Amino acid sequence: MASLGERIRKLRKERGLTLQALAGEELTKGMLSLIENNKANPSMESLAYIAEQLGVDKNELLEDFSTGEIRKLLQEVEELYKVDVMSKDLIKEYESIVLKIQPYKEKLPFRYESARLLEIYSRCSYHAKIDGWQSSLKKAEEIYEGLHMINQSAEIHIFRAMTSFTEHRYDEALKMIQESRKIFEERAGILDPLKKLDFDYYESILYSAIGDGINASRIMQNAIDYSKEQQIFYQIDSLYRLAGFQAVLDQDVERKNYYCEKLRLFANFLDDEEMEAFSDAIEVHYLNSVSYDFEKANEIIDHNLAKHEEVTTFLFTLEKGKALYGMGRFEEALAWLKKHKIWEFLHHPYDLSLHYEKDAYMALVYEELGDHQSAVEHAKIAKENIEPMPDLPYKKFIMNVYDEITSK
Repeated sequence: MASLGERIRKLRKERGLTLQALAGEELTKGMLSLIENNKANPSMESLAYIAEQLGVDKNELLEDFSTGEIRKLLQEVEELYKVDVMSKDLIKEYESIVLKIQPYKEKLPFRYESARLLEIYSRCSYHAKIDGWQSSLKKAEEIYEGLHMINQSAEIHIFRAMTSFTEHRYDEALKMIQESRKIFEERAGILDPLKKLDFDYYESILYSAIGDGINASRIMQNAIDYSKEQQIFYQIDSLYRLAGFQAVLDQDVERKNYYCEKLRLFANFLDDEEMEAFSDAIEVHYLNSVSYDFEKANEIIDHNLAKHEEVTTFLFTLEKGKALYGMGRFEEALAWLKKHKIWEFLHHPYDLSLHYEKDAYMALVYEELGDHQSAVEHAKIAKENIEPMPDLPYKKFIMNVYDEITSK
């Protein structure tokens, strides 16, 4: 951390000024040398004069970190923060960001760059399970509010609500999102279009999390219609994925086909193979769990496994096991089911319920292979996992498997 004298000397050299040139008519060269070497403290008048000579605000000289240093830090952190959320080393990436910001966070000045650093610090600390993120988030919010940056303040409200979501307090999270939305609508009159879509997206997710598919679909469709009207494509891929998955749950083939096709078209427009894989994942899930066309599901899965690496482990290992089981290829099915791991950042009951099918299918496979004890063990695991979840088709399937296996 640079001292006042060191900051003055650094800025002087950056501007190509000699001691005499900076001292000018108000200071002596000797006094300025003493100040730069921390052997004398300037008066406020002298400090204001030095700042004027250097072309900076005097407060910047008094701050522990220069504007340039903070901006450079933020640029580095933003690049690190762009890490792929599917990365296996995501938590390590978050921890490295926390360590990078840690030395600065207590003495950051009142400006946007500081608020953004504190916000990122808080988000990364929360996900990496590092204590103390709440105070930094509050400080970030105070700076945003002081700078009248409404959208950034709204982002913090949404993040707070979603921490309740990740802790499976779905009703509480929905209430927080709705209360925050009301606050910002009253303050702004009309929400910024992108922020409106954010609130729509998260409110829809949370309605579905509490089992209210009707309101979830209503808000989701309103958001999609609004995006079309405004010609705004922000969040549209996420909304199409949600709508497509909801259509599978509702066994609405026409609506499922419509949103999967929309997602594919959008993926082609952006040349985004990962987005296209999500569309195929919805289709595969329908083929495996609703229409039972395991051959076709397996064909689509293999096509994706040949193209994608990071995404396929998350999206297709379970479905591959399900397809192989349906095709009677039990040994292969077991190998794929064993590969499947639930991503630690999954918190929605729909996602969790779907992935809890893994142990139910393992129970069925073990039973087919003559290992009844292992079948019972996995049927019990699946039952224990699914019991707190809402009454979705996955729960019915898992409970049926449990009854079937344990009754033998």
